[in-house]
Amino acid sequence: MLLKAAAGGLVAAALPAEQARANVPWVQAGRFLDAMTDVHDGDGPRLPQSYSDQVGLMSTAFTYDAALAILAYLVLGDLRRARAIGDGLLHARTHDPEWGTGPLRQAYAAGPYRRGERGWDHGFTGPDGTVDAGGPFRFTAAYTGDQAWAGLALLALHRRTRDQRYLEGATALAAWVRDEAASPGPLGGYTLGRNRQGAPTTAQSTVHNADLYTLFSRLNWTKEQDNARRFVERAWIVGDEECCFSAGSPDGETRDDGARTLEAQTHPWLALRDERHRGALAFVDCRLRVADTPDAPNSALTGRQHYRGITVSTGSPEADPGRPIEEGLPAPDPQAVWFEGTAQYAVALRAAGEPRRALRERDPITDAQTELGTGQTAAGRALPERSGVVAASSPLHVGFADSGYYPSRHVAATAWHVLSIKGVNPLS
Repeated sequence: MLLKAAAGGLVAAALPAEQARANVPWVQAGRFLDAMTDVHDGDGPRLPQSYSDQVGLMSTAFTYDAALAILAYLVLGDLRRARAIGDGLLHARTHDPEWGTGPLRQAYAAGPYRRGERGWDHGFTGPDGTVDAGGPFRFTAAYTGDQAWAGLALLALHRRTRDQRYLEGATALAAWVRDEAASPGPLGGYTLGRNRQGAPTTAQSTVHNADLYTLFSRLNWTKEQDNARRFVERAWIVGDEECCFSAGSPDGETRDDGARTLEAQTHPWLALRDERHRGALAFVDCRLRVADTPDAPNSALTGRQHYRGITVSTGSPEADPGRPIEEGLPAPDPQAVWFEGTAQYAVALRAAGEPRRALRERDPITDAQTELGTGQTAAGRALPERSGVVAASSPLHVGFADSGYYPSRHVAATAWHVLSIKGVNPLS
């Protein structure tokens, strides 16, 4: 009887501990990542579906999101799923239905879908071993930034496992960028890569070059590293009213003077860690801060919900709230918070030696994970509640193209939240 009583006491004590662990933010995030990674294929190489069904992108799996999921899983200690996604990226690179072996596409189908006359009736891999390149919406471009993030994730897997396949895959992606996307323009650096039609582009991204700088650095490719950094440095703007990075170049010769973007500030800071560029973080705080409430135009918030954070670009708050972001989709809330970007900013602040400010940025994301995105699904299956971060608090216009983010749970936003909680700079 005494033994039974003691055992009962242990069980009773364990239950609150288990319940408390279930409410730990990174545990909640992990449950969502698990659901998105396993929803179409529970075994073997695979990619996570990027968004919950409610955004309407079906089984689309973006390469960038998959790479971030790998990095988050390595932080969370789930090596099995990290390897499954890494193996999925390796498989996609060598089983493209058009290119055979080559660069990674912007996205793939993670599982079955039907969209008009087009469809895919399989999991990530078809019967002949090929993948559905581009996914339901034909995101078939091969961007250098995607090669960079996939390469970084594969290198992280190699460091953890010493599996040479991951090192070889990362090296191959970096070599493709080096050989196919070096810009001949005076700004140096690398282009965006190939567009949806597979044609080379001349436009360049500050964000992509910052990401490539880290990839080349980790491979000890000094020449390529310096070339990527050269472009980033030339995108730096010092003026009387602002110190920030330009978003890039439309042609490799002139600097983009359009909307200033959050990622063009956070990625160079995280990659280069150059004190001369600390003003980029001040620019984000001054020019990209928003606060979403139920009273904002087209807000998806209700009751007493209120979120502060960072938006996508200087053009986002200027978006016309009377015009849909994309045809058939909602009109924007100019004050919508971009949670993925806010988590990036928190990581950047932590890397800048400002942990208290980083915590203030992170807290609303933790609240959002608990409160927003309820009742959402993946492949028709209910997602675990209070897990996963929505891309944005309300419909959000990016401010520089007819595109946006919506209050649908998102793999990249959740992965960046994990990195912000754990204080991990993926570009250091």
